[in-house]
Amino acid sequence: MRQEHLAEFFADPTAARNDLLAAFRHRLDRLPTRGSSFFIHLSELCPVACEHCMYSSDLQRKSDKDSLSEAELEEAIRFITESRSQKLNITGGGEPFLKFSSILRLLETVDVPRVEIVTAGHWATTPKRTARLIGRIDEARSRNPRDPDLMLRLSIDRYHLNAPRPVRIEQYGNVVRCWAETRPRLAVGLRSIQPDLGTVDRLIAEELGATVREVDDWNRLLVLPDGQTVPLTFNVFRRSGKASRLTEDHQETSKSIREYYGPFETRPGTLSLATAVNDAIRGAYPPSSGLAVTLNSDGTFWIFCGTAPDRKLVLNRESFAEAVAYFFDDPITHLLVDDGIWALSDLVMDLDPAVHAMALAKNDSASLVDDLLGPDDVRFAVTLLATHHLVTRQRATLDAGHPLAGPLADPRADVAGLCRAVVAGRRGA
Repeated sequence: MRQEHLAEFFADPTAARNDLLAAFRHRLDRLPTRGSSFFIHLSELCPVACEHCMYSSDLQRKSDKDSLSEAELEEAIRFITESRSQKLNITGGGEPFLKFSSILRLLETVDVPRVEIVTAGHWATTPKRTARLIGRIDEARSRNPRDPDLMLRLSIDRYHLNAPRPVRIEQYGNVVRCWAETRPRLAVGLRSIQPDLGTVDRLIAEELGATVREVDDWNRLLVLPDGQTVPLTFNVFRRSGKASRLTEDHQETSKSIREYYGPFETRPGTLSLATAVNDAIRGAYPPSSGLAVTLNSDGTFWIFCGTAPDRKLVLNRESFAEAVAYFFDDPITHLLVDDGIWALSDLVMDLDPAVHAMALAKNDSASLVDDLLGPDDVRFAVTLLATHHLVTRQRATLDAGHPLAGPLADPRADVAGLCRAVVAGRRGA
């Protein structure tokens, strides 16, 4: 295969990729049959409107569909239950408490062993209101025959405390004190950003009369006066969404995502978040035989850190098995699930260093795959490389009629070099 021949396919990379996917046949005996973590975003809106929000959330609608309808929520519950996920994360996109009835419906019906709700805590305005809402959450969980473990996790950092509609330190205190006094059958945890290590932990400890105990580089424990403990974990600072406009970049006070995820790699240099149970507040991302799934508030869903941006589905009565089969009809999913996001990162760095640099600069695992695969020619090149890898290892085939079937089955073909040259030529390099 010559560079000139391959370049012809890059004239329309999207069409060429679609043709390749139509001819691609994986040879896996069995696809994953269950979920690991299932992330559901109930709303894209948020009243707090933090200046560092990775989703750029506020109370302005950014799409025609900012939340799931009642019927769609019931469909989502069916899909989540069918996935047999190990954990449900009610999180992301916006503030889930804006859809409080949806939270209650999920808690009382989903068949998962563990649930985590991520919230800004803006609703904890008074001790009485805080107790009422936590009580309703606990009651909904208790109605669930599965009796899932439940954690309420509050985001606390300088941006929440100084937002257009700030969450006051007293409101975080309301939640922790209510939990400590009423002893509901749920856990409470806090999550912050690494630049605020040593600051927000001190502030909330003073509010509660607690002490701070160090666990490791990322985790602290608040030890309350009665001896009960509340975990506080510090994540990296993400420079995506609104944070990309901040003048402060925190490069000296926050580690990179590669440094953060290093301890969670299944083997050195291999990180597959598509097969991890997100449990950051307990300091672990344990591997799973299942797949992490994200369901957005507009009904789109995908394998988290395992799906190319043009392969996302819309919730529409498909079974979990049918959805997984669709995702695995893309060789990029095999790459991300088998070898992880660093393998994709390395491929794109070789193909287009500028795209790679812009994607990594965000320091955000949630947007990394979409950013790395944003340019259609890079996405097609990665498809070629992933296909070549699978076919030459007899883990996939291409229909004989496809014009690249022969070259992509040749283990001696320098597909990486050819793709690099073609992409560079398209950039004028």
